Amino acid sequence: MKALQLIFRYIKYLFRAKSKHSAQAPFLYQLITKVIEKRTVDNSCKNIESLRKKLCKQGRTIKITDFGAGSTINNSKKRKVKDIATNSAKNEKFGKLLYRIIQFYKPKKILELGTSLGISTSYLAKAYASAQVFTFEGCPETAKIAQENFEKQDIKNISITLGDFNLTLTEKLKEIKTIDFAFIDGNHQEKPTIDYFEKCLEYANNDTIFVFDDIHWSDGMENAWDYIKAHQSTKLTIDLFFVGIVFVKSELSKEDFTIRF
Repeated sequence: MKALQLIFRYIKYLFRAKSKHSAQAPFLYQLITKVIEKRTVDNSCKNIESLRKKLCKQGRTIKITDFGAGSTINNSKKRKVKDIATNSAKNEKFGKLLYRIIQFYKPKKILELGTSLGISTSYLAKAYASAQVFTFEGCPETAKIAQENFEKQDIKNISITLGDFNLTLTEKLKEIKTIDFAFIDGNHQEKPTIDYFEKCLEYANNDTIFVFDDIHWSDGMENAWDYIKAHQSTKLTIDLFFVGIVFVKSELSKEDFTIRF
């Protein structure tokens, strides 16, 4: 049933989705042509995907601590690393999208909710070595593997905060003081997603970019996305079906676009 609902939502998305030619505002047209539709051929990305392939073959079983909605594919408390790498990590297409966003806009302080095995975190960190990446993870065993993966790649600009986001996020935001980019990829439920957005928004600036994962994953996530789009601080929003991009830049008009990706 869950899969059928997702397929139906995707068909609706395809009917709504527009091309770059519908973008009249220069800011949006630049985002589509230089970030969303641009092809990424980069050794850093190749190395991350090489790591992913190795993780997808790793038969090690770990204990999962999950404070969020869990997996619709495997909700077992013990899972193989290869299953997490295959089913939970953002795929190459969206990893490269994150990479291009960071490369283009060069945010200095990056926040990620949901480290998992560190694939998306690696994309965020390698895209701009001068940035600081603050990533949050609830599961100690996946966080341990993520840290190993960062060390294998010699990535120095990532710090992991371990624990329930509801307990760790507020205090860490006070320490960080401002965020330039936030990737919300944890919990995947309506109320927590809205709560994370509201908390991060307090530390956002005019150039802060938000990316939300799985905005059509459930009725609750679609409700959260509708709330975020309608928020008074939100200006330009981009629906790419699997992720939503949000700009709060005051000089932009309040607009919502659905773009085929």
